[in-house]
Amino acid sequence: MKKAIACFLMMSFLLFAAPSWAESDLSRVFIEESLVERGLDKSLVQSMVYDSRISLRPDIVIHNLFNSSPTGTEEQPTIMPIDPKQIEKGRDFIKEHKEFLSSVEKRFGTSPQIITAILIVESKLGTYPMPYNVVTAYANLAFLLNPDYFREIQELYADKYPLLYNEATINRARRKAKWALEELYHLVYLAHKLEIDPLIIMGSFAGALGPAQFIPSTFRSYGVDGDGDGIISPFNMKDAKASIGHYLKSSGWSEDASVEKKRKAVWRYNRSLVYVNTIMMLYEELGKDEVVSQDFLPDVEAIF
Repeated sequence: MKKAIACFLMMSFLLFAAPSWAESDLSRVFIEESLVERGLDKSLVQSMVYDSRISLRPDIVIHNLFNSSPTGTEEQPTIMPIDPKQIEKGRDFIKEHKEFLSSVEKRFGTSPQIITAILIVESKLGTYPMPYNVVTAYANLAFLLNPDYFREIQELYADKYPLLYNEATINRARRKAKWALEELYHLVYLAHKLEIDPLIIMGSFAGALGPAQFIPSTFRSYGVDGDGDGIISPFNMKDAKASIGHYLKSSGWSEDASVEKKRKAVWRYNRSLVYVNTIMMLYEELGKDEVVSQDFLPDVEAIF
């Protein structure tokens, strides 16, 4: 019965919201004006903002407000659940891409193990499906700047998420909205450089892109051309590997650094202790059968 009521409420919300979405509502106008102010071409912005492929997705807002932090398990609350098969696949991945990963290490001082560890967590080595339209994800978060949209979400999810009425959550929603608007700008810029339609880009519910799951602004700052084709793309696996190396190096990573310094570098990639613990665990596991890297492995007792 409760599921039926929840489904009815969701359908009612979407039906109620559809007319305003089809019209020239304030939310879209606000996004259009904000992006044009940043210097994007007006016709380009309008063709995207008013495209019917952008849909109202209040569930994306909820995911970002309440389900965005990595979590552990009851047995291991400080580490994300990792299928042991992923570690084996990681070892195979290192062997298969040894030459290129070695070139990344030579360029940025980041071992195949740390690059592979991040790719395992972020996208299961590039195999995890990306089910969310990234423009829709950022647009729905940006719409939180419209009090009416946020009020609808509060009413729809009040029973399950009473914290939606908490001042801290409301302030976080505003920060998320401003952040999303900024990321949408960088996304449009990236799509234009790559000569692709931004509305075909798929990623995570948080708007992260490609195998390394970079957000657009970070990739614009740290993305590098890994395969020498003259194009820097977050969707290209070689570019993703090299960009991870560049980002970690800029964050202080080096293979002979202390565990603390390595952890700080990983922390910059994702500001979560559970995430850092998981990456460092994988980094160690992937290095166990690589004799050449034994001197650089962290002390397991210092990881947690």
